[in-house]
Amino acid sequence: MPQKRTVKNSSKPTSSKVRSSRKTPAPRTKRPAAHAADPTSDEALLALDPGYASAPDIPLSVAERELTSLSRLARAQQARLSKIGITADKVDLLARFARRLGAIEKAWQKARGAVKLTSAQRRLRDEAETLDAKLVAGGRWGCRNDAAAQAELSRIAEGSGLADIIQDLRDLVDFWDDHEGALGVTDITKKDLARASALADALEDAAANEASDASAAQALELRNRTFWAADELAREIREGGRYAFRDQPKLATKFVSRYRASVKRRSHRKATATAPVAVPEPVPEA
Repeated sequence: MPQKRTVKNSSKPTSSKVRSSRKTPAPRTKRPAAHAADPTSDEALLALDPGYASAPDIPLSVAERELTSLSRLARAQQARLSKIGITADKVDLLARFARRLGAIEKAWQKARGAVKLTSAQRRLRDEAETLDAKLVAGGRWGCRNDAAAQAELSRIAEGSGLADIIQDLRDLVDFWDDHEGALGVTDITKKDLARASALADALEDAAANEASDASAAQALELRNRTFWAADELAREIREGGRYAFRDQPKLATKFVSRYRASVKRRSHRKATATAPVAVPEPVPEA
């Protein structure tokens, strides 16, 4: 049986050198909290639900102006809005969305302009743009005393891209079908309206090329997503403003979208004008 060895054990180091060799662990530092993604960034916009890629229901130039105006109004009334949860951060975000929308619309226009068209397609596009302007200008004059017609022309006139030009021409043909009586005081002819329909059909292939271009398609999707994300925030601020200032009707009405209010009034008048008149049934003679 092997003899047991006795080992002297000491709990204390025998020299200062030993003591200094023990490293003291460095204090742990907290990692900085991750910053929330900027809602106006490409990454945040592309992560939104696919429904945000739908086409805007307001002309982009009008939307940008309204967003900027709303952010200024909300900033001026921030003290009262903060009490109902419309914080300064939300108002600042709305202003950033307005700037982002303007910048991304320019990016879309640039990408759209880079899409290659044949010389024949460019000629048709130029002709369509000229005819579009002629039909709108005639409506401005011929229907100058019709507020609803003017609002409709404003809606049609705003837009970008071949798809918009095509839709404009078709909408203008319908417009002049509804306001045929005003054609006599303009230089618009029946041949112009027939040509508008023909051009709309002829440009379909060119519009399809524009839509299939990767750069243009991505720019358009980002533009649309920016619009709807901004619109969602704007609706919250508008509703909050109308609630916060419900005791001041004049101020509350400033939180309404003038464009959408105009469209709503026009739709109501049109529905009223086309509603069938109820004819009372004859009362049988006694």
